[in-house]
Amino acid sequence: MPQSRSTNKFLVFIIFLLLVTNVLVIGYFLLGGKKKPKKEKSKDSFAAILQREVGFNDEQVARFNKLRETHWANAKAKMDQIIDVKNVIFDLTKQPNTPDSVVETLADSIGRLQKQVEISAFRHVTETRKICTPSQEPAYDSLMIRIINKGKSRRPAAAAGASK
Repeated sequence: MPQSRSTNKFLVFIIFLLLVTNVLVIGYFLLGGKKKPKKEKSKDSFAAILQREVGFNDEQVARFNKLRETHWANAKAKMDQIIDVKNVIFDLTKQPNTPDSVVETLADSIGRLQKQVEISAFRHVTETRKICTPSQEPAYDSLMIRIINKGKSRRPAAAAGASK
């Protein structure tokens, strides 16, 4: 019985820590998180890439921009939650004798959130593809493949060799 009290207190502490972290993140965004104009530029440049490489017209770009805003609002919220959980896990490294089950539960929650991000990205790419005309689809597909595979060239050589 004393073991379960200790575990319950620990879980209450984690929940409280998550609550405080979420309040701080919300406060940061509501009370003056600096906006980065560079990010806005990169969003515009992707629409420009769709125009240049896929052949989107102004109406297609407007539809894409609407989809993008909705997608990124949802994805950002999930990614912020992932960061919050990762911070909790990091804070646990400072405590002696953290039960593996607690870390595993938190890691599982990251996995669930990341799964939601990936499913959302799939739906976003699918909905964006629906904006394409049939003649634009091959160019869009080619662009998406290049974007998906972009990270492969950035891996260090040792890590690339170890994963094979």
